[in-house]
Amino acid sequence: MKIPVYLKNNVKNYEEKDFAIMTICSQTGNDLLEVWYYGDFFMVSGEERNYIVGTDSAPEKIVAKDPETNEEILIFDGTVHGYDNMFCDVYTEEQINDRELKKLDIPASQLILELGYSIDYEDEKDDYDFDENGEVILVNGNKMSWDDVVLNGFDYLALSYIDKNGKKIQFVDCELA
Repeated sequence: MKIPVYLKNNVKNYEEKDFAIMTICSQTGNDLLEVWYYGDFFMVSGEERNYIVGTDSAPEKIVAKDPETNEEILIFDGTVHGYDNMFCDVYTEEQINDRELKKLDIPASQLILELGYSIDYEDEKDDYDFDENGEVILVNGNKMSWDDVVLNGFDYLALSYIDKNGKKIQFVDCELA
Protein backbone atom coordinates (compact mmCIF):
# COMPACT_ATOMS: atom_id res chain seq x y z
CA MET A 1 0.00 0.00 0.00
CA LYS A 2 1.20 3.47 -0.87
CA ILE A 3 0.44 5.44 2.28
CA PRO A 4 2.76 8.19 3.55
CA VAL A 5 4.54 7.10 6.71
CA TYR A 6 3.13 9.99 8.75
CA LEU A 7 -0.46 8.88 7.88
CA LYS A 8 -0.13 5.11 8.29
CA ASN A 9 -2.30 5.03 11.44
CA ASN A 10 -4.95 7.38 10.05
CA VAL A 11 -6.22 5.62 6.94
CA LYS A 12 -9.08 3.31 6.10
CA ASN A 13 -10.88 2.25 2.91
CA TYR A 14 -7.64 2.18 0.92
CA GLU A 15 -7.71 1.37 -2.79
CA GLU A 16 -5.33 1.78 -5.70
CA LYS A 17 -6.54 2.87 -9.11
CA ASP A 18 -4.78 5.60 -11.06
CA PHE A 19 -4.05 7.06 -7.61
CA ALA A 20 -3.74 5.75 -4.07
CA ILE A 21 -7.17 6.64 -2.63
CA MET A 22 -7.93 6.55 1.08
CA THR A 23 -10.29 7.86 3.74
CA ILE A 24 -8.63 9.75 6.58
CA CYS A 25 -9.66 8.70 10.09
CA SER A 26 -8.58 9.33 13.67
CA GLN A 27 -6.81 6.73 15.81
CA THR A 28 -10.24 5.74 17.17
CA GLY A 29 -11.54 5.15 13.62
CA ASN A 30 -13.72 8.26 13.46
CA ASP A 31 -13.90 9.48 9.87
CA LEU A 32 -16.07 12.54 10.46
CA LEU A 33 -13.35 15.15 10.78
CA GLU A 34 -13.05 18.92 10.79
CA VAL A 35 -10.62 20.57 8.37
CA TRP A 36 -8.17 23.20 9.59
CA TYR A 37 -5.90 24.93 7.11
CA TYR A 38 -3.36 27.60 6.40
CA GLY A 39 -3.61 29.17 2.98
CA ASP A 40 -5.63 31.27 0.61
CA PHE A 41 -8.52 30.31 -1.65
CA PHE A 42 -8.31 30.01 -5.41
CA MET A 43 -11.41 29.91 -7.59
CA VAL A 44 -11.34 27.05 -10.08
CA SER A 45 -13.77 27.52 -12.95
CA GLY A 46 -16.50 24.89 -12.92
CA GLU A 47 -15.79 23.69 -9.38
CA GLU A 48 -18.30 23.96 -6.56
CA ARG A 49 -15.82 25.22 -4.01
CA ASN A 50 -12.68 27.32 -3.92
CA TYR A 51 -9.41 25.40 -3.56
CA ILE A 52 -6.98 25.90 -0.69
CA VAL A 53 -3.58 27.07 -1.97
CA GLY A 54 -0.47 28.54 -0.39
CA THR A 55 -0.18 32.25 0.32
CA ASP A 56 2.39 34.65 -1.11
CA SER A 57 4.45 34.12 2.04
CA ALA A 58 4.16 30.37 2.74
CA PRO A 59 2.81 27.06 1.43
CA GLU A 60 -0.50 25.57 2.46
CA LYS A 61 -0.97 23.27 5.45
CA ILE A 62 -3.99 21.00 5.99
CA VAL A 63 -4.88 19.34 9.30
CA ALA A 64 -7.88 17.16 10.13
CA LYS A 65 -9.24 17.27 13.66
CA ASP A 66 -11.42 14.69 15.34
CA PRO A 67 -14.11 16.76 17.11
CA GLU A 68 -14.72 13.93 19.60
CA THR A 69 -11.13 13.45 20.81
CA ASN A 70 -9.38 16.62 19.54
CA GLU A 71 -6.77 14.42 17.84
CA GLU A 72 -5.04 16.38 15.08
CA ILE A 73 -3.97 14.60 11.90
CA LEU A 74 -1.50 16.36 9.63
CA ILE A 75 -2.69 15.58 6.10
CA PHE A 76 -0.40 17.85 4.10
CA ASP A 77 2.33 20.32 4.90
CA GLY A 78 3.52 22.16 1.80
CA THR A 79 6.94 22.71 3.37
CA VAL A 80 7.85 19.03 3.79
CA HIS A 81 5.49 16.60 2.04
CA GLY A 82 5.76 15.50 -1.56
CA TYR A 83 8.66 15.26 -3.97
CA ASP A 84 9.37 18.97 -4.58
CA ASN A 85 9.26 19.77 -0.86
CA MET A 86 11.64 16.92 -0.10
CA PHE A 87 14.17 17.53 -2.89
CA CYS A 88 13.75 20.99 -4.46
CA ASP A 89 12.07 23.68 -2.35
CA VAL A 90 13.64 25.20 0.77
CA TYR A 91 11.68 27.27 3.30
CA THR A 92 12.67 29.61 6.12
CA GLU A 93 11.82 28.92 9.75
CA GLU A 94 9.30 31.76 9.54
CA GLN A 95 7.56 30.19 6.52
CA ILE A 96 7.42 26.84 8.32
CA ASN A 97 6.28 28.05 11.73
CA ASP A 98 4.15 31.15 11.09
CA ARG A 99 1.10 29.47 9.57
CA GLU A 100 -1.89 29.90 11.87
CA LEU A 101 -4.63 27.40 11.06
CA LYS A 102 -8.27 28.39 10.44
CA LYS A 103 -11.28 26.09 10.43
CA LEU A 104 -12.74 25.41 6.99
CA ASP A 105 -16.43 26.33 6.78
CA ILE A 106 -17.76 22.78 6.40
CA PRO A 107 -19.19 20.42 9.03
CA ALA A 108 -17.15 17.43 10.20
CA SER A 109 -17.00 15.25 7.08
CA GLN A 110 -15.40 12.19 5.54
CA LEU A 111 -12.13 13.23 3.89
CA ILE A 112 -10.90 11.44 0.78
CA LEU A 113 -7.18 11.74 0.03
CA GLU A 114 -5.81 10.85 -3.41
CA LEU A 115 -2.06 10.57 -3.94
CA GLY A 116 -0.14 10.15 -7.17
CA TYR A 117 3.08 8.15 -7.30
CA SER A 118 4.50 8.41 -10.81
CA ILE A 119 8.19 8.89 -9.96
CA ASP A 120 10.29 5.78 -10.59
CA TYR A 121 12.50 6.04 -7.51
CA GLU A 122 14.31 2.76 -8.14
CA ASP A 123 15.28 3.82 -11.66
CA GLU A 124 16.59 7.17 -10.36
CA LYS A 125 18.16 5.91 -7.10
CA ASP A 126 21.68 6.92 -8.18
CA ASP A 127 20.54 10.56 -8.41
CA TYR A 128 19.93 10.87 -4.64
CA ASP A 129 22.42 11.75 -1.91
CA PHE A 130 22.83 9.18 0.86
CA ASP A 131 24.64 9.47 4.18
CA GLU A 132 27.01 6.88 5.62
CA ASN A 133 24.04 5.00 7.17
CA GLY A 134 22.18 4.67 3.88
CA GLU A 135 19.61 7.36 4.62
CA VAL A 136 18.59 9.83 1.93
CA ILE A 137 19.61 13.44 2.55
CA LEU A 138 16.70 15.80 1.85
CA VAL A 139 17.07 19.35 0.54
CA ASN A 140 16.50 20.79 4.05
CA GLY A 141 19.29 18.61 5.50
CA ASN A 142 16.97 16.14 7.20
CA LYS A 143 17.49 12.45 6.55
CA MET A 144 14.97 9.74 5.74
CA SER A 145 15.09 6.03 4.99
CA TRP A 146 14.76 5.00 1.35
CA ASP A 147 11.44 3.24 2.03
CA ASP A 148 10.04 6.38 3.68
CA VAL A 149 11.20 8.54 0.74
CA VAL A 150 9.28 6.32 -1.68
CA LEU A 151 6.07 6.60 0.40
CA ASN A 152 6.34 10.28 1.39
CA GLY A 153 7.61 11.51 -1.99
CA PHE A 154 4.28 11.52 -3.81
CA ASP A 155 3.98 13.86 -6.79
CA TYR A 156 0.27 14.64 -6.69
CA LEU A 157 -2.24 15.25 -3.91
CA ALA A 158 -5.99 15.90 -4.01
CA LEU A 159 -8.26 16.22 -0.99
CA SER A 160 -12.06 16.08 -1.06
CA TYR A 161 -14.88 15.86 1.44
CA ILE A 162 -18.22 14.08 1.22
CA ASP A 163 -21.05 16.59 1.69
CA LYS A 164 -24.39 15.94 3.41
CA ASN A 165 -25.85 14.66 0.12
CA GLY A 166 -23.05 12.14 -0.39
CA LYS A 167 -21.36 14.21 -3.09
CA LYS A 168 -17.56 14.32 -3.28
CA ILE A 169 -16.31 17.94 -3.29
CA GLN A 170 -12.62 18.53 -4.01
CA PHE A 171 -10.91 21.46 -2.27
CA VAL A 172 -7.17 20.79 -2.56
CA ASP A 173 -5.21 19.90 -5.70
CA CYS A 174 -1.39 20.00 -5.70
CA GLU A 175 1.20 19.03 -8.29
CA LEU A 176 4.32 18.22 -6.29
CA ALA A 177 6.97 17.32 -8.87
